[in-house]
Amino acid sequence: MQYEQVEASLDYKFTDITWLVQALTHPSADQKKSTNLNYERLEYLGDAVLELVVSRELFSLFPKVDEGELTKLRSGIVSRKHLSDLCRELGWCDYLQMSPQLVKMGGRDSVSTLANTFESVIGAVMMDSNYNAARKVVMRLLQDSLQNAESLKDVNYKGALLETLQAIDTTGPAYDVQPVDAAQPAGPFRARVLWHGIELGCAEGQSKHRAQVAAARDALARRLWEISSAE
Repeated sequence: MQYEQVEASLDYKFTDITWLVQALTHPSADQKKSTNLNYERLEYLGDAVLELVVSRELFSLFPKVDEGELTKLRSGIVSRKHLSDLCRELGWCDYLQMSPQLVKMGGRDSVSTLANTFESVIGAVMMDSNYNAARKVVMRLLQDSLQNAESLKDVNYKGALLETLQAIDTTGPAYDVQPVDAAQPAGPFRARVLWHGIELGCAEGQSKHRAQVAAARDALARRLWEISSAE
């Protein structure tokens, strides 16, 4: 089946696969706009499910944290950038249906599109089953993010590095992520952040995302691009 890998990443088998197909259909690929057979309505539902599941879990994980701080923690986890990173890591972008024109314009790398896709897939699970099934999927996908909510809240290191480098030219950083031990492909991981062939930073993390964030933080601390630009 075309979507078996997506179901495997969710650890969830759809009863009605058309929900998943709709969740992976960008509005640009929806030929009959009046039928709403694209991800927009499911995105609306998935966003609500994510907010509730993450809010409930943070409430339990941080019993002494006040409402304002909990809101900051939740914002980091459900941010567009973080959800798009997760969608990309899970490989869902490869299954996203969109117009050829949008593909040529880099639509599969759009932060907004990938974040919307992540939310819509959660919405699809909700519609195919129930809230408990959707919650189980969310907890599986965001377990690492919830356990490291503080680091996501404090600084968006990847975003800060991207903005810093693009202030010099339009080229953004690239991340090379590999398992620390080839015999353990599930992690931990070592990430290198590269820019114009220069290794700006390197760090390890238990997940690909955490390794990338740590590498970006290392790069911001070392600021090797300033040396390169001065030469």
